[in-house]
Amino acid sequence: MTEFTVIGGGVIGMMVARELALQGTTVELLDQGQPGQEASWAGGGILSPLHPWRYPDALLALAKRSQQLFHKIASTLHTETGVDPEWHQCGLLITDNQETSRALDWGKRWQTELVPLSGEALIDCEPALNRSISEALFLPEIAQVRNPRLLQALQADLHRLDVRTYPNQAVNGFDIRQNRVSGLNTTDGPRKVSNVILCAGAWGGELLATTGLRLPLEPVRGQMIIIRTPPGTLTRVVLHNNRYLIPRRDGRVLVGSTIERCGFNKQTTAEAREELLKSAIALAPQLAEFPIEHHWAGLRPGSPNGVPYIGPHPEIHNFHAALGHFRNGLMLAPATAEMVAGMVTGGSSSVPATPYRLDRELPATAQHLS
Repeated sequence: MTEFTVIGGGVIGMMVARELALQGTTVELLDQGQPGQEASWAGGGILSPLHPWRYPDALLALAKRSQQLFHKIASTLHTETGVDPEWHQCGLLITDNQETSRALDWGKRWQTELVPLSGEALIDCEPALNRSISEALFLPEIAQVRNPRLLQALQADLHRLDVRTYPNQAVNGFDIRQNRVSGLNTTDGPRKVSNVILCAGAWGGELLATTGLRLPLEPVRGQMIIIRTPPGTLTRVVLHNNRYLIPRRDGRVLVGSTIERCGFNKQTTAEAREELLKSAIALAPQLAEFPIEHHWAGLRPGSPNGVPYIGPHPEIHNFHAALGHFRNGLMLAPATAEMVAGMVTGGSSSVPATPYRLDRELPATAQHLS
């Protein structure tokens, strides 16, 4: 029987499956639809938390480790599969700078370069930026990946590593006996398993609840648009409040994103489209000259403070989960995969696992970060 069954084919599930396969275990991956077509596909691919100084240390530690791993992973995937995830260190320019002192303190503590810019230096950094913006903070080390291409590369690599993937096979529940999962109830019927790793994104909380464990997880809709421009129109990722611009190498500029708590509704709205376009033009007026190519929405796995739940089920011995990555699932995937693989194979992880326990107590100050 296969040693590990991963439930959920987003970037978290695929990277967990890949890491386990690289360690020589046998792995299968189940997804309720087509792998890589939900939040992992719908996001922007920025390899940093937005306004990182606002986040708890637990999330920042995972982020730091993932940033250390990502370039090598992207390069290896490109070499092994021929699909380029387009890792690109373009830097992050943050134009709402009311927290400069706090940001600079964070940069020193986490050894991350952060440069205040104004005047000609700011224009030189991003010529497309609205000239009414007089000051910004620049994080030159921040990179991005083109998430649909990353997901294509991961799928190809899982095939190369003999990870069996089963699309359109939703899991509805678990057969639990003597504190162990012996099988899954799926849309294709019962399925025997040895060890389960739940990575089902926005749907993971409801599925976990069938085991008797309820966590404060919820789907959070995010809408985005993409504007088709000539290459080089924008060169940096630009962030203002919760709106950001992400320039791709081919000239496309992603504009995101909304934060909407409306259940599992993935419909797009005309209001969000106009709001995103207005925000984009306010940051880079030249974008008004180019057409919107696409408008879409995805469901993020929301959690308090954005800190994910990673670890063993407190009562079921062969059950692990990696859930609640909220806006940072793609960015946190490498460190999450490393941590999960260490847990289930008896190995080690660079990041201590205690802050991510499924049965941890939330601090009194826990809040839903925007």
